[in-house]
Amino acid sequence: MKVYPLRKEYLISYDIEDNKIRNYIFDELGRYGLKWTQKSVFWGYLTIAELSAVKRCLNENLKSKDKAFITHTNFNGQGQSYSIGHGKEDFSDWNETEVI
Repeated sequence: MKVYPLRKEYLISYDIEDNKIRNYIFDELGRYGLKWTQKSVFWGYLTIAELSAVKRCLNENLKSKDKAFITHTNFNGQGQSYSIGHGKEDFSDWNETEVI
């Protein structure tokens, strides 16, 4: 297992009504190297600065009925996290070189 000392593992999910905004958020999260794991859910590693940028992006683009959450997680075995329907390999192929 790789260790990324400057990055922490996060799970981000959202419920956005507007297709245009939802597609924009989808693209933005991918630009930060986050992996799309299922509908409206992304997983990956972020630095503090990247996390701040993601929060800012969500705050600036979500409307009053939209929802999103960001949670620090540890699917790579550094604590107790559970997933059903996902294999360990789903949370292990993150490559730091993919991050812009």
